[in-house]
Amino acid sequence: MPATTKKNVQPSNTIEFQRQVINDIATDVHSVFTGTAAINAASIQVAGSDIGTISDVDDKTIYFYYGGFDADATIGTPAKLAEIYSHEDATVDIDDGATISIEDSCGLFLSNKTSYEFFSNDTEKTNLQKLVGFADNIRTQIVKDMSLGGKKRVGFIPVPTEFAEDIPIDIEDTFTLTIDDGTVVII
Repeated sequence: MPATTKKNVQPSNTIEFQRQVINDIATDVHSVFTGTAAINAASIQVAGSDIGTISDVDDKTIYFYYGGFDADATIGTPAKLAEIYSHEDATVDIDDGATISIEDSCGLFLSNKTSYEFFSNDTEKTNLQKLVGFADNIRTQIVKDMSLGGKKRVGFIPVPTEFAEDIPIDIEDTFTLTIDDGTVVII
């Protein structure tokens, strides 16, 4: 029997926290029926709209937009529209051997962005004081090896504009931030 506990999710909680709660609940439900826990939500939808994949952030520090193709893809009906959030200094690469097909009356669009658009509200972009302690929504210190490359083309390290001059982005001496050609990190 799983150790199910009440899960409270507030609108001010980060998307990552909300996804973790959903994964915890899925694990509990799965183990009731099978005795094992192997469910992980790969993406989350609210009212039929995709709000992202679980891997669109690395350690609450770098938030990503994806752009690139490592396998064949078709832009076609019924959606007819595909969009990649990118940046003017980033590339959207198509790996050798991958073919991108765009059917008639369909389109693949690249939109240059200068900020991360998937925060649902301003409280997710900072670490506000809570009843006990401070929220842990964003981090400005790199404390493990991180990289941009592959499909991770644009990374954002969010710091509220009004605090940007006072809060540096630090990389611990023992860790490396790798930024491949055609990728960009925006602070």
